[in-house]
Amino acid sequence: MLLNGQWIDSTLTHFLEGAKENQSEVTRADCIQSAYSRAMLPATVLHWNYRGFTEFPLYRLEGEESDVTDIYLKENLISRIPSDIGKLVHLESLYLSGNDITQLPREISKLQCLKCLDLSGNRLRCIPDEIGEVKSLKFLILDENELTEIPLRIAELRFLRYLSVCDNRLEWLPQRPVYNYHHCEFRFWRNTSLRTIPYSLWYHMLRDQQTRSLNIGCLIIPKHQQTLKGNRCRLKFTQNSRVWDIDLDYPPYRHVQEYYACSPPSLYEFTKRKIYQIISDTAKKLSTNGNNTNIYLYSYNSFSDLENRNDGLESYFENMNMNTGDVNGNSLTTSKNFEINKKNVKKYFYVPADIVKEYFDFLPCFIKQDLYNGPMSKCENTHCKKPVFDYVIYEYCLGTITLIDKTEQVILSAVFCSKSCSDIWKRGKNVLSWKLLKDHRGDSSDTTI
Repeated sequence: MLLNGQWIDSTLTHFLEGAKENQSEVTRADCIQSAYSRAMLPATVLHWNYRGFTEFPLYRLEGEESDVTDIYLKENLISRIPSDIGKLVHLESLYLSGNDITQLPREISKLQCLKCLDLSGNRLRCIPDEIGEVKSLKFLILDENELTEIPLRIAELRFLRYLSVCDNRLEWLPQRPVYNYHHCEFRFWRNTSLRTIPYSLWYHMLRDQQTRSLNIGCLIIPKHQQTLKGNRCRLKFTQNSRVWDIDLDYPPYRHVQEYYACSPPSLYEFTKRKIYQIISDTAKKLSTNGNNTNIYLYSYNSFSDLENRNDGLESYFENMNMNTGDVNGNSLTTSKNFEINKKNVKKYFYVPADIVKEYFDFLPCFIKQDLYNGPMSKCENTHCKKPVFDYVIYEYCLGTITLIDKTEQVILSAVFCSKSCSDIWKRGKNVLSWKLLKDHRGDSSDTTI
């Protein structure tokens, strides 16, 4: 096979630029080896659109799975993606729009070369958290499905440049749905259940930016009384001496606090915030320090009571009758080595889930799940930015979104870890008054007033 020098050069340039953007130390030799390896791969493109397939035709590729780079399966009758999809180790593009798929297998994480995934026009109700492990993904199209939320781990996809979740049933948006606010286009139009947008998301992606749309089809503020059964928050609007109420819901936090009736967070919440911050800082250091350093998770500054003993937390949980399996229920062996040496594992960047998976397998399953996915939000106070898991103080205000021919007002929601952070943020802003309604799920213990 004759190598195209120009193609190799452009691939190498792209690889180096991506590494620089993610602040990773990658040698030129690594890039050249990767570029030549890709050039030598046989490229098989399968055009199977409109064929009437009722199942994913992976069986037709037996023995040749590693040769396939692109698969077009648009407008078929496929209802599921097989769990052995990981056999397509060099797959770069997968087009499955217009099928009848209801769920995505967790094994999608094995497609480490996948760059484009089009699942629009199916019946997907959820996306597995493992989507965050498809590190090469650049385009993710999930329009016209039945999604009610976006996985938090999509924000780990550093190369993602386009995320579209239009025409779904989204009830809330993450504060940070993508890794890079400024280099990824995020479209969420016509999710009619959406009433608010996180303040940080609006500030970084929509403030003073034209949406290139005539009508976003959501976030519309009703101009009259609209109280709906089942919602958990009531906002009060005032305009020209006219007052009316609007009911809305918010992400599934367990303890939502009103400003004038705050109780302190639980010790469990405090602990998760602290541990996640340590894990997150460790991932950043590993991503920026290259292979030059060993990092100790436990230090006197972080865990003074452990006295720098590597087995401190592990010993604490040893005698507790808890499930120590992973988030999928699989049993795991406990890692004894808490000294992180980048020479042992060659990675260009790390995320908190990598640290949890590698060094905190001994933690109970329900704790690992929270640490894998991370918090739904961080404190909106720019001087704080602590992770917020279950205890949250809300504030609301108004912002504007610029359409092609007009601007529209939208409700912005802001999350805070404490009352003091809320006070700092509110200075100079016209916040909306609101009150907490009874939890429509019927579990009064889930919402603290």
